[in-house]
Parts: sequence; structure tokens; C-alpha cells
Amino acid sequence: MADESTEDLDKFLAKVDDIHRIVQNLSSDNANEVSKAMEQSDVLLKEISKTGFDRTVINKSSSESTQQQQTSPDAFMSALEKDAQERAENRRKNKILADELKTKGNDAFHQQLYDQAIDYYTQGLQIKKDYDILYTNRAQVYVKQGRYEDAIHDCDWALKVTPTFIKAHIIKGKCLINLKEFDRAKEEFTQAEEIAIKNFESKNTRQCIEEVQRQRDKHQREESARIFLLNEDPSIPMNLTNTLKKLNINKQPIIYYIGGIDLLCQLIKDETTRTAFRVNNGFNLFNSHSIIIENSNENLSESIFNLMIILCQDDDENTKQCLESKFFNNYLTNNIYSSNAFRFLVEISLKTQSRLIFMQKIIPNSFIQHLINIINDKKSNRIYAAKLLSNLAIESKIKQYFNDKDELIKLIIILKSSSIDEETRTVILSLLTNLCSEKHIRFCAVNQTELFQILIEDVGHYENEYELNLLGLLINLTNEESSSLEGSYKNLCEKILTKLKNSPHHQRIFTLLGNIAMHYQQAIDILMEYKIISWISQTLQQNANEEKIRAAVRLLALCTQSNTQGQQAVANDIKRKIFG
Repeated sequence: MADESTEDLDKFLAKVDDIHRIVQNLSSDNANEVSKAMEQSDVLLKEISKTGFDRTVINKSSSESTQQQQTSPDAFMSALEKDAQERAENRRKNKILADELKTKGNDAFHQQLYDQAIDYYTQGLQIKKDYDILYTNRAQVYVKQGRYEDAIHDCDWALKVTPTFIKAHIIKGKCLINLKEFDRAKEEFTQAEEIAIKNFESKNTRQCIEEVQRQRDKHQREESARIFLLNEDPSIPMNLTNTLKKLNINKQPIIYYIGGIDLLCQLIKDETTRTAFRVNNGFNLFNSHSIIIENSNENLSESIFNLMIILCQDDDENTKQCLESKFFNNYLTNNIYSSNAFRFLVEISLKTQSRLIFMQKIIPNSFIQHLINIINDKKSNRIYAAKLLSNLAIESKIKQYFNDKDELIKLIIILKSSSIDEETRTVILSLLTNLCSEKHIRFCAVNQTELFQILIEDVGHYENEYELNLLGLLINLTNEESSSLEGSYKNLCEKILTKLKNSPHHQRIFTLLGNIAMHYQQAIDILMEYKIISWISQTLQQNANEEKIRAAVRLLALCTQSNTQGQQAVANDIKRKIFG
């Protein structure tokens, strides 16, 4: 009996020791220890409330001692429960206070008051040490200040509190990119991606991983460029470094700068020299040189844009710096664009990132109107204006402008104009194709029967790129069933089958015929009459890519789904292949 009593006492004292340790950890400066202590206290309380303390009497001969042994644990546990409730209430109040400080910090951050934002977030963390979001918010401020090591430290704390916190991994990864620690950065983004996949979260982690490779490549190019510059012979007067130095001399005649920039165009001929221009502070020409920034000379502008075109070839960083330069932003306000300026804009508008940067610098409606005026003006730059508008038409802000039916009709009028050349017509078709990917614009275009008739008339009259763009637009217009097109389906179907037998654009032809067959019941009979099964079979025996096969199979399925003639044609074709 004595042994049992001793064992009970030991258990009780052990619990007291556990409680003492938990209470000590709750007041620790280590957020991780505080978090663990909270979890341990909750587990202990659940255990006590479930089983209670064993009130075995140590000395049965003493009633007073028995009463003390019975009431002491009860009183202690009551006090512990009360303490736990108080701590829970304190945690709730602290969370409210920390949230208020977080809001103030966020407001300061958006106002670019970074030191103030850090102060608010720090106060919040002093109140609630295990608040993971406050750590990552403060880390983002550190990133803005270039304090990448401090930001990484905060991300590490956030991950100690919440190991699956994707945002902390991403911020840490971006900091590591800036510190040129690309392998570690990739590890962080990969961990974030694994967590996102496991939790079915939609995060742009794949883009982050791809960004690591882009930044790694950029760093390697810049290192190669620095080696190139170190190996330049300073005695050669017309090398890259010496030419840049001479161009930075102020108060020279315009012809001096034109000649220097034209020389740069000859010197910059590959990836290394394009990067060397940037590494050697070449962009100061476009940002600090007063004559170049404020120039209004057309010949100088032509030379500058020619240089920019060369600099931006396969170089996203150079493209970004060109678009952000003072020269370019001043030039945009003129609304008078040289041929090389248009060439530059057409080139940069082909890529999503540079296109979006450019879109932020223009007022879409007025810029679109300006481009349309140039197209209508029959000037030498009309083709560039059309190409630029076609490239920009991928963006929603441009499509919004053409939601107005009257503005769409203006494009159709340009298309049917007899004065427009084939090259410009080809680009206008591409522009309309991009616009008609939007449902409302497509609906408006379909109801312009004159447009559809123009397109049908053009089938078979042009080749190459025009034919490709024509088919693309017709595919978009026939994407949905429309009563406006019912009277034109037969004519279009027959025109395609007679005029485009030798066209190389099989994938688009099969897709278009499939669209017509979906909406026009008599199309299958017409297709059978023109031996479409045999045409498809012959085409697939040639170089058939996946898209062409998919379009052909869809058309075959439509032809055979409920048409016995089509089914028999397929069977006969198979027999010919097997038995010759």
C-alpha cells in the first residue's frame, strides 16, 4: 500500500513539474517554444479533464491528512484551469491588438512609409510572438529596403510557427535570387510548390521556379559581359567602352551623337555585347543625357530606336530598361512615331511582359484611335500601326474599346477598302481574329453580314499568311451557332472544298469544316459529296502533327456519327489500306 501511495505522489509531482515547465516556456522569447507550450498545455488539460487525479489516500489513519490530500489536487487543478482560461483570453486580446497593428503596418507599407511599417509589425510581434503573417509582412518591407538577410530571417521565423506557410517560402526564395543563391532559391520554390499541390492551393510557384532559371541566366550573361569588358583593348578608340564615354560628352552637334549611336549599333552584335552595354551603364544615355532625352530630331530618334531594337533582341532586361527610360517616356508624349519607333514597338509588343509594361504607359482609347488614323492615312507606317494594334489586341483593355460596335465597323470598312494593300489586309485579319476571341465582339462581328461575305469572297484568292489569318478569323466567327450565318454556311463549305484542296493549312481547314458541320445539318452531305474522308486520309498520311490529327479526328467523328454514307466511306478507306 505504501508503494502505491508513493507511486501516486510521484505521478502527482511529475505533473506539477510538467506544469511548471509549460508555464516557464509560455513566457519564453522563443516563438517556437511558446507555440509548443500552448499545444502541451492544451493536451495536459484534456488529459486531466478526462481522467482526473487519482485521490488514493497516503495515510488512512489520519482523516485530516486524507482531506488535505483530496482537496489539494482539486484546488490546484481548478487554479490551473482558471489560469488556462485567463491565458486563452489574453491570447484572444493579444490577437486583436496584433491585428490592429498589422492593419496600421499594411497602410504604412502601401504609403511607402517602410520604417513606420516595420515599427508597427515589430510591435505586433512583441504582443504575439507566434503570428506568422506579421513575420512575412515585415519581411516584405525588408525586401523593399534591400535588406534581404533580415527578410530571410523573418521568413525562417514564420516557417517555425507554420512550416507549410507558402508565402514565407516564396518571399525567402525571391530574397535568395537577389543574393544570387539560385540553388537555395529553387529549393524554397520547390517546397512551396509541393505544399501547394498537397493542399490543392493555386499558387504561381511554377513561375517562380522558372524565374530562378531566368535570373541565373541573366547573372551568367552579366558575368560573361564583365569578362568581355575587362578584356577590351583600351588603345582601340572605337571599342564599346570608349564609344560610350565619347557619347556621354555633352554639347556636341546632333550629327556627333547620331554617328556615335550608329557605331554602337555596329559594335553590339551578340548576346555578350548586348549585356555589356547594360553592365557598362549604357542606359545612362537614355536616362541622364540631356540632349538625347529631350531631343526632337527625327534622325537622332531613328538612330536611338534602331539601337533599342538591337539591344532588346532576346533580352528581357534590356527591353524593360528601354521601356522605363526617360527618353522613351518623353518620346511617347509626341504622338508622332518614326518608322524605327514603330518597329521597336511592334517587336516589344510580341512578348507579354514588355507588352504589359507598354500598356501602362498609354491611354488605350486615344492611342488606338491614333493607330487607326495612321492605318487610314495611307502613309508608310500604316503596316507597322496595324501590326502594333494587332499585337496589343490580345489585351483586355484594347478589346474593351472594340466592344463598341461602331469602332468594330471602322475596322471592317478598312478591310473592304480597295486602297488597302494585301500586307495590311493580312494584318487587319489577324487583328480581327484576336479581337473575336472575346465573345461580345465575336457576336457583333457575326452580325455584320457584310464582313462574312467579304471573307467568303476572299477564300482561295490569296495564299500563305493571308489565307492562314483568314481561316483563323472564320474559325472564331463560326465557333458558336448563329442564325445570322445560316444562309452562308453552304457557300462557305463549298468554297473551302473547291478552292483549298491544295492548301497547306489542313489543321485550320478541318477545324473550320468541323465548326460548320456542328451548326449546319446539310454540311455532312456536302462533305461526303466532295469525298472528305479520302482527303482526310491522304492528309494524315503526310506529316501530321498533334493539332492536325485532333482536328481531323473531330471532323471524322462528326461525319460518321449519324451518317451511314460517312461510316461506309471510312470502312472502304480502311479496306483499301489493308488490301490495296
